[in-house]
Amino acid sequence: MDKDLEQYLHNILRLTPEISISEVQNMISDKMGQYNNTSLDVFEGLSPENMYKLLYNAWGENIISINPNNFDGNDIPIIKQIKYYISLVYENNGIQLTKTGNLPPLIVKSIYSQNFISDYAIEKGITKLTKETDVENIVFMKIICGMAGLTKKNKNKILLTKKSLDIITSNKLFDKIFEISFKKYNWAFFDGFRDERVGQFGNSYSLFLLDKHGKIWKDEDFFADLYYKAFPHLLVSDEYYFLQGCYTSRTFRRMLLYFGFIEYENKNIFRGNIRITELFSKYIRIGKYVA
Repeated sequence: MDKDLEQYLHNILRLTPEISISEVQNMISDKMGQYNNTSLDVFEGLSPENMYKLLYNAWGENIISINPNNFDGNDIPIIKQIKYYISLVYENNGIQLTKTGNLPPLIVKSIYSQNFISDYAIEKGITKLTKETDVENIVFMKIICGMAGLTKKNKNKILLTKKSLDIITSNKLFDKIFEISFKKYNWAFFDGFRDERVGQFGNSYSLFLLDKHGKIWKDEDFFADLYYKAFPHLLVSDEYYFLQGCYTSRTFRRMLLYFGFIEYENKNIFRGNIRITELFSKYIRIGKYVA
């Protein structure tokens, strides 16, 4: 029980011992209602009710609306990459995978050469582009296309599904890809951090934080600190420095960068100060909340 509420209950019983149980219940209910709709610093001005809805309600049923104007997503990096990939599968009547189940090098190089999403290690010469697994965003794209029902695998060959072209040409492609990416895809897929929940749990709260603070350059660790302030139960393993890195790499350097929703001040590092882009403001809308 919250300490303030517990003290409130104690005072009621001490000062008015003759009060009935139903009256106590009504008073407690009123007090809890007030608390649930009170702005809290720990939630950056959100009330407990706001936060609960952010965590457990669908978009549109909380303060966040995704793509409220029903844009087609053709200006989103990962959507452009997906459409190019689907066109390659279509033009080649399917893509035969390697013995290890990866896209062939020529296909990988063709996708990457379109410059939809850059890869830091490849651009800096740390990794040489030779195969699918050298580019995280291409691996991510391939997984998401399967989860979205755009592609299927048959006899070690990538094929389009019957509904893929209908999805690709509709205004629902962005909504579908974004929802799968945020709610169904495992954000911990590419790393060795211990806790798979970090970043993905409460990812709608990260969108709220970016909308509130991300219009000017802010160090990405600033957002990590606010995230862990709201969700201290995730501070259970590793040193805090690594927990910051876990959150920022999963949330910013992968997911939101793929959608073009954030940008780094230092274009050559992908580390440090970030801010939201026009694409974020175009596709993410934050409604009124207790403040």
